[in-house]
Amino acid sequence: MIRLNPECPHCHRKEGIRKHGTSRTRLQRYMCIDCGKTFQTRYYYRANYHNINSQISDLVSKGWTPQKIGTHLKISVNTVNRRLKDLLIHNDSLAD
Repeated sequence: MIRLNPECPHCHRKEGIRKHGTSRTRLQRYMCIDCGKTFQTRYYYRANYHNINSQISDLVSKGWTPQKIGTHLKISVNTVNRRLKDLLIHNDSLAD
């Protein structure tokens, strides 16, 4: 999968993207000049995909258990529990 003009998954800009080394798995990393964040166009570790939190949140709202979510998304139960904890803390801070 070759992407000549990667898009920043944080600010969604296509201009101002620079190469920023490689990962341990030898995948190209990029840095967005606008927001300063780094990213890859592809990840080996599935929990790094930027939509994993929304998928976990959707499945929890449907009554799925962390074990079932982990199996479905092919990530560990510990990752699911950690992400759920982070989502709860984030939602509590927004409610204040």
